[in-house]
Amino acid sequence: MLPPSQLYAHAVAAYRQGDSRAALVVLQQLLRQHPGHADAWNLAGVIHGTRQEPALAADCYRRAIAAGAGAGAWMNLGLAEQRRQAHDAAETAYRTALRLDPAMTAAWRQLGTLLEEQARREEALACYRRALRLDPDDLRCLGDALMLRRYLADWDPAAVPQPEALLAATASATRSDLAPLLLLALPQADARAQQVAARTFAATQWHALLAAMPLSAPPMPADGRRLRIGYLSSDFREHAVSFLALDAIAAHDRDRCEVVLYAHGPPAEDAWRGKARAAADRFVELQGDDVLAAQAIAGDRLDVLVDLNGYTAHSRMGIVARRPAPVIASWLGYIGTLGDRRLVDYVIGDAVAVPASLSEFFSEAVARLPLCFQPNGGPEPVPATTREREGLPPGAMVFCSFNQAYKLHPALWDDWCSILAGVPGSVLWLAPPRDDIARGNLRREAQARGVSADRILFAPQVPRPQHLSRLALADLALDTWPYNSGTTASDALRMGVPLLTFPGTTFAGRMATSLLTALDLQECIATDRQALVREAIRLGNDAAARAALRERLHGKLPGARLFDPAAMAADLERLFRAMHANALTGRHEDIDLA
Repeated sequence: MLPPSQLYAHAVAAYRQGDSRAALVVLQQLLRQHPGHADAWNLAGVIHGTRQEPALAADCYRRAIAAGAGAGAWMNLGLAEQRRQAHDAAETAYRTALRLDPAMTAAWRQLGTLLEEQARREEALACYRRALRLDPDDLRCLGDALMLRRYLADWDPAAVPQPEALLAATASATRSDLAPLLLLALPQADARAQQVAARTFAATQWHALLAAMPLSAPPMPADGRRLRIGYLSSDFREHAVSFLALDAIAAHDRDRCEVVLYAHGPPAEDAWRGKARAAADRFVELQGDDVLAAQAIAGDRLDVLVDLNGYTAHSRMGIVARRPAPVIASWLGYIGTLGDRRLVDYVIGDAVAVPASLSEFFSEAVARLPLCFQPNGGPEPVPATTREREGLPPGAMVFCSFNQAYKLHPALWDDWCSILAGVPGSVLWLAPPRDDIARGNLRREAQARGVSADRILFAPQVPRPQHLSRLALADLALDTWPYNSGTTASDALRMGVPLLTFPGTTFAGRMATSLLTALDLQECIATDRQALVREAIRLGNDAAARAALRERLHGKLPGARLFDPAAMAADLERLFRAMHANALTGRHEDIDLA
């Protein structure tokens, strides 16, 4: 019989090698012999956590604490309780950990994330700042704190953290727990900075998995059979990804393609989940940890797996990193590189959004669709509404932007306030921020730029049909930079509202240019931000010019390929077959259907 120390070492080794089942078997043996082994209970909790079993994890952590484990086990208990939405229990656990070890940076950071989930945002920011005082180089905490400041429209140049601190830390980091989504929205972060951050994050999180043998079998010829395509996402629910992609997925030619949707993430059973179920030949709710999920996908012998998350909320890149398909592509969810060509083979773009000059900033090969990378649903029925009902001034010039607040920043606000100042009586209509703090900050920032606060209007949160209906009441949509409008842009366009943009220097900064190019609306694409401001002021003061532009857009919409899901499905199938052909011959290179 092995001593406890050796059994524990075997369990740790099995866990580190990715074999959670074997690790649990060894831990069960150890705990039968030594039920008071605190480290074994703590490790069991960690394993159950990775297996998406937070209730079992929480029970193990409580047993570890009862056996004498300290602050680390309390913090782990907080994580498990937070994952199962037991907020009070999680807060108690985090605060207990901090009472035992006030210098535990991770516990301060996690308490911040918990408070942010509960809309206690000022308290959350205080926790992040406490963590950063303890460890100024904590990249994840820097990112969480800065993202929260962006959501709050807290642009105080004297407050911490600032974007420059994050960029300096990512540029020099050899390890990173910061998913680099925020860098897409920072004017200070160019394509190279985004790539460096993604590369470091990928190496930190997935290096060992990517060095291992892939789970998938080698690619198989598709002669005489349907190409097997899988889509992996947490967002097969009421979410922008579903709004955009489900009609195109449903339109795949079933004589030539077999389509499987793999769902994970928050539990959902809404109308869009139902639409997702109907869009596929098979709809699979992934259960268990990343290992089991990846094994299930590998067992389906796909030809191409398309990940729709990337580094966004609820991502399960641990599934992707195990390579459960011979070809893997990143599409739509994350508008940038994932940082390692072994993680995904291709990022799907187009020649406008990702021109050849940007290829060097992608670790993946770029697979370019012939028109626009962004799919769009077909026509959607919307109810009628009026400006009066929506709280808009009847005769005012209404500029709009329904982007999330983290895409806003001081330089953008300078531009928009210049536009308002140049168009007397105009208003700016915005998406609802997360709370009144952001509303107050944005109005205060407008006043500081000489624009009356009452000209900044906020729409309430409403269901999608009502939102589309009210969008048509706006006169002109303004794009965000450097992280453009995506769904918000195509929503405005489909409702007949022209959008003004200018082409940026990153994938995220060229999305709207791609959409407008696909509609042949070059007059809506300014050369730079100053030209955009001038054009917005010109149109804002010229009702006839606005009407002519709007009429031109309306003339483009009937039959527009941009809003033709069947055309997008056909283009995707051509792209997937080109990826599959490359895999069969061992090639890994850019694909350009144009």
